[in-house]
Amino acid sequence: MRKFLLASVATLGMVAGISGTAYAQAAKPPAPGTLVVHLNGLLNDQINDIGSTANTVNTSAGAYKLNPIGMTGFLRLYPGFDAQTEGGLQYGVATELRTAFTTAGQGIHEAGPGVESMVIRRAYAYVGTKEAGFVRFGQTDGIWDLLSTGEYFNYGDGNLWDSDGGVGVGAAVPSQAAPHALFTYEGALYTTNKIVYVSPDIAGFQAGIDFEPNSNGFKEGELCTGGTSSCATLASAPGGAGAFRRKNTFTGGVSYSSEFNGTGVKLMADYLMSSPIGNSSGAPIETIISPETGSITHETSFKRMGIAQLSGQVTYAGFLLGADMKDGQVNNGYSFLLPGQRNALFYEVTGEYTAGPYTLGIQYFNNQAAGAHLPGNGTARTETDYGFDIGANYALTPHFGVYAVYLYGHRHQLGYDFISSTADSTAFNNVQAQAISAGAQLKW
Repeated sequence: MRKFLLASVATLGMVAGISGTAYAQAAKPPAPGTLVVHLNGLLNDQINDIGSTANTVNTSAGAYKLNPIGMTGFLRLYPGFDAQTEGGLQYGVATELRTAFTTAGQGIHEAGPGVESMVIRRAYAYVGTKEAGFVRFGQTDGIWDLLSTGEYFNYGDGNLWDSDGGVGVGAAVPSQAAPHALFTYEGALYTTNKIVYVSPDIAGFQAGIDFEPNSNGFKEGELCTGGTSSCATLASAPGGAGAFRRKNTFTGGVSYSSEFNGTGVKLMADYLMSSPIGNSSGAPIETIISPETGSITHETSFKRMGIAQLSGQVTYAGFLLGADMKDGQVNNGYSFLLPGQRNALFYEVTGEYTAGPYTLGIQYFNNQAAGAHLPGNGTARTETDYGFDIGANYALTPHFGVYAVYLYGHRHQLGYDFISSTADSTAFNNVQAQAISAGAQLKW
């Protein structure tokens, strides 16, 4: 009879590294013939002091002002199981549930629009062995972040500027003023239904490949009505499906890790490519005049997406230095480019030091992309975003810690008003945001 066990926190490591679940299998496989059930979780709550160019926004109806002092928080649950057959085949299921974003009001909404709920971010199964490698399938991370080695958010609130519930972009800091960037751990990539293969570790080398037919998660777009854009399997449409919906996304990569006289080294390179669904639904942006006939056509098709990523880290005596760079045919938010728009270039550097219960971290990133530029719209060719943060954490126990963090970010694109989202304007083409936060996290 199969044995069932309840996992302890020490055997899981599910909540270590809040920015992503980077394991293709259990960190510690259960004994052959057993199944280990786990229900881990994380609760974060913090108080913030925020200042930004968008703290006061003037509209035709009057001014909207934000209170600089506020609180943000979230709950995450990690139910699942890990198992191993008598023959050594490992398999299991891992999920991640989070509190949903809802509209503002008085307390928790229990009915109507903006109902408070939990949402499924990750939900996948895995199967394989240490010798043959592992296959994942479901709503899961792909090679893009599973093999990544240079991006870390293991200090502060665990989100920093790549926020999904902390103080950063769109959570507490107004999105108009917060810097945007091609971070590796993006929900647009890891919450989609895909199949992934990660090879075994051979002399420090690992390789992987994944395929995502479309950019939808579980039950998203399965109520398909022919002739509309509601279908997850949409391959083309007269007006397209916007700059964010993908089809036929492939990612492949390789990593290497080793240790030399107490110094750990990890390197990774991968490439992501994807196709858009049809044409742009916006106005034509490029006029082409045929030299033979003199006829005028308008080019509105999105370009294919193609991004190369290089990342690496060095560790020594409690110090960690990580770096990540991305370059390719893509715009902010992993959206498709239109003709006449420039490629994106992103880089970041992160340093950490851990000594017993203390962790110190610092990070800088710079993102250059097309942003709102279209040929002839009066907006500069490049939107430049950069951000900086520094944080400190103290673990009172393995399950309870406190932290403080400071963030500063800047956005600039000549000829574009970030506050009103209009081109050919100089009113707010240079915006900034900063935040100081202190909070606590409890993990189990």
